[in-house]
Amino acid sequence: MKTLSRLLLIALLAVGLTTGLSANGLNLNGSGAKSDAMGGAFVGLANDFSAAYWNPAGLAQITKASFSLYGADILPMGTYVLSPFGINAKSISKEGYFIPGLGYFQPVGDRVVVGIYVYAPSGAGANWNGVDLAAISGGKPFKWRSMLGIFTASPSIAVKITDQVMLGATVDVNYGMLTMDQPFALGQYSEKLKGLAVGGTFGLLVKPVKQFSFGVTYKLPFTAKLKGDVTIPNAPAVPGITSDTDTGTRQATWPMWLAGGIAIKPTDQLTITADVQYTNWKKLQTIPVTFADPVWNAVFGAGGPYDRTDELLWKNTTMLRFGAEYLVTNAFAIRAGYTNDPNPGPISTQNILLPEFKYNWFTAGFGYNSRSFTVNAAIQYGKGATIDVPLTGDNAMPGVHGLKMWVPSLDFTYKF
Repeated sequence: MKTLSRLLLIALLAVGLTTGLSANGLNLNGSGAKSDAMGGAFVGLANDFSAAYWNPAGLAQITKASFSLYGADILPMGTYVLSPFGINAKSISKEGYFIPGLGYFQPVGDRVVVGIYVYAPSGAGANWNGVDLAAISGGKPFKWRSMLGIFTASPSIAVKITDQVMLGATVDVNYGMLTMDQPFALGQYSEKLKGLAVGGTFGLLVKPVKQFSFGVTYKLPFTAKLKGDVTIPNAPAVPGITSDTDTGTRQATWPMWLAGGIAIKPTDQLTITADVQYTNWKKLQTIPVTFADPVWNAVFGAGGPYDRTDELLWKNTTMLRFGAEYLVTNAFAIRAGYTNDPNPGPISTQNILLPEFKYNWFTAGFGYNSRSFTVNAAIQYGKGATIDVPLTGDNAMPGVHGLKMWVPSLDFTYKF
């Protein structure tokens, strides 16, 4: 009976363990240490270089030519427990996932600001010791690791229509990379895909009075096409296949993002912000893979006996963010924030390589601002709600899943 149960679990993993774009696993959905410290509630404030991501209309508030650097390091700590098979594993945390940013913005006259921001809006991944998971992979220590990265270049323009109303837009040129190593029915499976996609962001910022502002941001959906090598060392064991590597392509629509935010100043020292951010994740139900070799496509493509389609079954989500900033002096500020980040996916698609959790994020930081430069620092702590996936035929990876993250970040802006 134990052997039968183990074979059943291995079959479940082979069929159900998916790869793909993570909705919120390690996707911080933001950029900039100031906004990081304020829980990402920045759409209604948007008063530094990171407005290129949050609300490009806010760039119109820049009054001097400036050069900005940003860096964040995602430090995940995942756990996976499957007691019937003696598994109590922890992810390998010796390496983080670095998220960079680089921007330059230049006022043109009194009403227009132009520039460019190059950054990584998200980073995701996990790395596990195959020895710890050998009990669910036929006793063999396979590779279990993933890395998803998106790098974006955003040429930007912002216009101050009046002293109270600002509009902004960016063209977002996205370069995506996906690396995945995992076991499946024929042994080790590896993907290394990359590709380009173009989108855009539009923003409105209104400041009717000094003590209050509000903003709206809309990010266009765009189609991402990732292409590269897929390697299955045992693929030639299938009749008609002669090579262990073929070219694979995954294509999916990255959904639209709509956000609204407010900023309130009860006093000259205190600013309070709040955002509501909606993502149309329901557009992502499955992400099939196609192969250049017709035989590979018949075997590993959609409908094949070893179909590698990603089944996501996601739902739309609404994220709530709150932040605060207090000016201790005219130059020094302290900040804090909170984010409620829902999980778009069901437990049936939960896995340890690109996990999806409901998160509570707690954030804090500080900033120093002078005439010639600004420095901001932040620390974010995210605790994912534990997910207990039952051992049934409908679930991708049974067991108890947990994840928490620390994310330090720092940015520096020099004003000419």
